[in-house]
Amino acid sequence: MHQYQIGLTASYIALTLGGFYFIYAIKYYISSLIALALFSMDTSRLPPEHRIHRILAQRDGEPVPIGDEPWVSIHLPFFNELNVARRILEACMDINYTNFEVLVADDSRDTTVEILRERGWQHGSPIIKFVHRKDRSGYKGGALKEAMKFMHPLAEYIVVFDADFVPPANILRQFIHQFRLHEKDVKPVAAVQGYQLHYLNRNENWITKGVRAEFSGSYMIERLAEEVYGAMKMVSGSVFMFRAGLLRELGWNHSITEDWDLTLRLYLEGFKVVYTPLIQAPAEIPTTVRRIIRQRMRWAEGHTYAVRKYFLSVIRSGRITLAEKLEFLYFAPYYLQSCVFIIGCMAWTVAQYYKRHPVFWTPTLGWSLVLSNFCAIPVMGLTGVFLEGDLAEDYSGVFSFIALSYFIMPYQAYAALKGLLEAEEGYWVRTLKTGHVTDYFLGVKLRGLIEWINRLRTKRDLDLVDDLPIIRLPVRRLLFFCIVFLVCWPLLEFVCGVSTGECLVYNLGYVLRGVVNG
Repeated sequence: MHQYQIGLTASYIALTLGGFYFIYAIKYYISSLIALALFSMDTSRLPPEHRIHRILAQRDGEPVPIGDEPWVSIHLPFFNELNVARRILEACMDINYTNFEVLVADDSRDTTVEILRERGWQHGSPIIKFVHRKDRSGYKGGALKEAMKFMHPLAEYIVVFDADFVPPANILRQFIHQFRLHEKDVKPVAAVQGYQLHYLNRNENWITKGVRAEFSGSYMIERLAEEVYGAMKMVSGSVFMFRAGLLRELGWNHSITEDWDLTLRLYLEGFKVVYTPLIQAPAEIPTTVRRIIRQRMRWAEGHTYAVRKYFLSVIRSGRITLAEKLEFLYFAPYYLQSCVFIIGCMAWTVAQYYKRHPVFWTPTLGWSLVLSNFCAIPVMGLTGVFLEGDLAEDYSGVFSFIALSYFIMPYQAYAALKGLLEAEEGYWVRTLKTGHVTDYFLGVKLRGLIEWINRLRTKRDLDLVDDLPIIRLPVRRLLFFCIVFLVCWPLLEFVCGVSTGECLVYNLGYVLRGVVNG
């Protein structure tokens, strides 16, 4: 009797936690299907006001006459950025735009200050200003808040880049073009978020390969799908343009995840964030497990703290749509996903050991749920690198990402619970930037996606190289059928278990025998 109760209890725990995670898995799979469908569409036939057309619109748009460009203020938060300070300043000076300034919000305590004092920055165009603080009160948010006091009075837009990014020359025009595409939206746009392309040192080690695959899945799949169905999108700390007037009103606060806090406040004011993967700035990837853990613990703690702080306000708000509220509910336990999956698998193992299950539990129900849940995020990452055209080079990073995700899981879970329960947030932990580059952005075979899509439509499954046939796998179709199978299998197993008490294979065999025998 005792063993029966243990096995049955473990079965229900496994099903509850597995089902909870399966909701996330379904979202990841559906997002992957949306992205696969989106990048196989002929967007030239869509009207300009169509949502899909605007997501994949030409990035530069119509040229703006010199002198008529809206003023843009680029803000660069620095804290001991000796290895990368000169690189991003030089990249900003090469931006192809007229009316803009660069404002460095510097909290450095090392020799980064000496780089900023070099005379070359003080002459010529664009205007470069340095705001140095003697303390780090408020961390990044505090530095950006202080910098806004010195912003050009004519600035209409603010762009933020972290120090390890390298903004391309046409990025300001791309951002402004996106704002103009959404001028007639019912809900006003507060910010345009671009793709944080973690790429510069992707081949440095297995960790950088894994993070590269992770961000590809997030920015190429998850955020893209959020834009398609009008969900809440985050301002993600870097590579975004914000309306200057609105940011003056909202202001920066002192949260350790100032971007997520700002996101929630702008949605509460009735605004929204627009995302496009076609505005891209390459960046550096953290290179050690320790740095990844410290970074993700800060994200998890600050994220959960802000969820607790604004939860009731978001749910009750009449300015936030149903789709945005549902996405917020999805975001709420975001950093506890892996923990839920692991505990669910442990409960399933206990249930399998005692062999005590509910009446609807089929021999393959647990296996189908575990496999589907386990593959959800890796398949999303694999789809992301495929859509970027880097499958042959980056697919191995998916396996690194799996290992890395479950290794840092307990740290993220602890930090998320801490953010949920603590009275005040913890402190900011800086992620070291090394300045090391293994892959140059301009040398990448694809980053303009639209050109790749055009090639994809005309590509044959059989190419000839040196008169030898090279068979290309139909990756798009394989991903599609894999996703559909992983979504349907657990659902059909559960339906079969409830209705007949037998597994899916048994029921299919029964139907097949009935058809054969008439």
